[in-house]
Amino acid sequence: MSDLIRSLLLLQLALPLVLILANGLLPFASRLGFVLRSLAIAGLLIYLALAGLWLFPPFWTPHALGLLHVVLCLWRYHRQRQGGASPRRALRFGELALSLAALGGALALLVPVIDGRRAPDLAIDLAQPLGPGRYLVVSGGATLAVNAHLRTLDLPRAADFRGQSYAVDIIGIDRIGRRSSGIQPPDPSAYVIQGRPVLAPCAGQVIGLTSGVPDNRVPEMARDPMTGNSVILNCDGLAVVLAHFRAGSVVVALGDRVEPGQRLADVGNSGNSGEPHLHLHVQTLADPARPLSGAPLFFSVEGNFLRRNDRLFVKGTLEGQ
Repeated sequence: MSDLIRSLLLLQLALPLVLILANGLLPFASRLGFVLRSLAIAGLLIYLALAGLWLFPPFWTPHALGLLHVVLCLWRYHRQRQGGASPRRALRFGELALSLAALGGALALLVPVIDGRRAPDLAIDLAQPLGPGRYLVVSGGATLAVNAHLRTLDLPRAADFRGQSYAVDIIGIDRIGRRSSGIQPPDPSAYVIQGRPVLAPCAGQVIGLTSGVPDNRVPEMARDPMTGNSVILNCDGLAVVLAHFRAGSVVVALGDRVEPGQRLADVGNSGNSGEPHLHLHVQTLADPARPLSGAPLFFSVEGNFLRRNDRLFVKGTLEGQ
């Protein structure tokens, strides 16, 4: 299990669970203090539902924690009204102060998340880039709170990759929200999205192509090339980049004309990718020697501005089923 998964389990599961249990099982000094501390935890759960990186456990975990939170809040309130022990009045001020601070912190976390989910003025709409299946957006949106790619926007040493600053990363999930068989299996084939067809999201010409890069074992990454197996399309004077394809799966050639829905390759785990996913971004055309250095552009997919933890369901029948 990688350090990332351990951190997610600690911060997104263990910590909120401890807070929920403490809030529901410990007596409160005042009703107002109880309401405030309960709202602070609710705010944290909303933050996790919108901005958490739900690789493991599944995306519905904060919703289950929210249900537990409501049940324990009702139980605590009913128990105390029935004459359960209550702390001394001297504790009321401390409880109120801490609860207000916690609520303020939760709201401060939510502001950039909500801001990042607002769709900017969009002029670029792409067709669906994936074949049939269930998918989860793990990075996407207009602020760093929901889109890790924005780290490269104004970073001088990342100027060669600035074009991917508004990118979207998408993983596959099964019917119950799991992305893989197991917590973090090293074999890419154990992941739901591995091998799913990647489709041209626009009509255009192939102006960049990388092939022959092996798939990484999870969670290893390779930085040369960063995109792994990838295709760059010139669609109406803009560069549309799709990356991290499975080794040997690219079926187009440099100079080919493609139409929306045409298969380009299969999802894989090549390049700077810690586990199988599709990377998609739009930028202005750039120097072929620095193909990802164009100006990044926000985009939508079938009219939807994709944000972290958005779920996609693409209808159809998977090959072999």
